[in-house]
Amino acid sequence: MKRLSIFLFSFGILLLTLSACGDTSSNKTEYADKAFISDLARGLENRWKDADELDKIKDPSNSQTKEYYNKFIKDELDAISSYKDKKFKDSKLHALVLQYLNVLDDSKKSINSINTLEGMKKWSDAYNSRTKLLVDFKNNYHLKVDAKYKSYLSDLEKDGQKAVKNDEVKEKITALVNGIVFSYKAQEYDDTYKKYEATVENTTGSDISSFSGQVNLVDSNGVTVGDAYISAQNWKSGSKVLFDFTTDKTFDKTVITPEYTLADQ
Repeated sequence: MKRLSIFLFSFGILLLTLSACGDTSSNKTEYADKAFISDLARGLENRWKDADELDKIKDPSNSQTKEYYNKFIKDELDAISSYKDKKFKDSKLHALVLQYLNVLDDSKKSINSINTLEGMKKWSDAYNSRTKLLVDFKNNYHLKVDAKYKSYLSDLEKDGQKAVKNDEVKEKITALVNGIVFSYKAQEYDDTYKKYEATVENTTGSDISSFSGQVNLVDSNGVTVGDAYISAQNWKSGSKVLFDFTTDKTFDKTVITPEYTLADQ
């Protein structure tokens, strides 16, 4: 009887162990990291296949262009839209996936007005955001495509790197113009119009082929009381230019909205 009790006890322990092992296996989290990168590549390849078909059409109509652009978005969404709600081991990758899906949605929304300047700008903005994300997927998550499409991905990567650089330059130019302080420059024959000057160094690290800025003149109450314009051509990195304007307004500070073209674009 004692032997039977020991046997039953041992058998119970074995069943509990097997049950625990079974539970561990069934509760193992399935992460979507690798599968997403693989399906992203598949969606891109399908998109490029349709893009090649569009390139074969000489002078496509607006309706044909919109039709194919919708195909492009569908090709990618068909491949990766399900990943919106899947679990990722890498939280940063998951965030990038959600950003990429949002960019595809933005692209899709711009298609109906793609033949207008506003629509093209929205499509271009979404394209720049998309290529920056693809650079991240390629460099940090080993995105690879079929040999036939390697040059396609390489071209997107170049555009993405260019978009990243443009963002960096934009931040630097914003900081540059925000730091401009104009000083009153007394003239021999001052009248109601006063002259203001500022010497500014190009600290962006990039050559600027053309630069212009609308200067809003803001009083102590935060009210814009007037405006002026400044400009420069062939503004080399590290070089200085003298900006000036005249006004009959009394102001406390300036707010500058810049427009510029980089020399390498």
